Amino acid sequence: MNSKTNKLKTGSENSVIIVILAVLLVVVLAIVGVIVAKDNKGLATFDGGKVTKSEYKIYYQMFASYLQMYGYTSDEIPLQILDRAALDKMILSDAKSAGVKITDDQKKEVDDIFNDDQYIEYFKGLGLDLDDLREIYYNDYVISNYIDKLANEASDDVISEYIKSKYGEGEEIDMNEYDTSHILFQFSKDDGTTMTDEEKAELKTKAEEVLKRALAGEDFAALAKEFSDDSTAEQGGQYIMYMDGNTVEEYANAVKSMKVGQVNAALVESSYGYHIIKLNAINENGRLKNSNERQEYANTLFDDLETNKNLKRDEDALMKFVKEIDPDAYSTTDDSSNATDSSTTQDNGTEVEVTDESTQEVQQ
Repeated sequence: MNSKTNKLKTGSENSVIIVILAVLLVVVLAIVGVIVAKDNKGLATFDGGKVTKSEYKIYYQMFASYLQMYGYTSDEIPLQILDRAALDKMILSDAKSAGVKITDDQKKEVDDIFNDDQYIEYFKGLGLDLDDLREIYYNDYVISNYIDKLANEASDDVISEYIKSKYGEGEEIDMNEYDTSHILFQFSKDDGTTMTDEEKAELKTKAEEVLKRALAGEDFAALAKEFSDDSTAEQGGQYIMYMDGNTVEEYANAVKSMKVGQVNAALVESSYGYHIIKLNAINENGRLKNSNERQEYANTLFDDLETNKNLKRDEDALMKFVKEIDPDAYSTTDDSSNATDSSTTQDNGTEVEVTDESTQEVQQ
């Protein structure tokens, strides 16, 4: 009887222990869940997504030094990069909804990078997550393809309205495309130094001799290949331009006064050097097909995306994380608390610096 009682007692105790363990397990899982949820909260959130620390670190590696070079302060850089990362993910979401994908050739380009031991070692040395990095490379192509799709599918009327709004309503806007060719005799020398007045005079004499040959009817493309210092030389000097302010004023003004098929009778001098110019054709409204302006238009479609998708930034978490991954840029001795924070992050952080173009090969 006693043994039966003991057995029953032992079973009861086991049941209690199991219940206690179960409760503890629930508590532990709850704590872990809170920790994981906190860790996965993201530095920025928006409708349908977030920017994780791992993703942000990659963007920081790619863009921090460039923003610094362009005059952004250490206080401005983290938020600028966070917004860029968030915007990319928002656009990516829309791109996928539109059925845009990476092409096989683009995917191979990325995979070739991640199959290269040198790149892998470089990325690992920066402490980057290779899976996240590869995914960002893939995604960048998807984003680029999506922007191309939006640009290409926009109607001429839409692009016309965009150009008018960009340059101001009421202004007379030249919508033509000018197919020109030119031969450039540049002022800067191979060593990067500027020519003396005497050297410029010698260059002008050489340019005038070539101009005479062009005016006499010699093959302009052949002359360009032989004499031009411009990157267009191999294409016979062809340069497609628009009256949009992106071509040096002297060149554009000369083209405005020319007739189709004409070689400008005089050399045109600009800050680049002496130009011999020929106008091959004028394509009416050809500017509406200009890929640069179409892409600019496509990018304006994302202007309100951060607002529309309710972007929220955790700036405190952001600055804390940035100080961990780039302690040298954020070390300070302004006060004891900052000094303590700086020394802590310096012990635990990883110094980062972009010294290779590999992490920007597919970034726009």
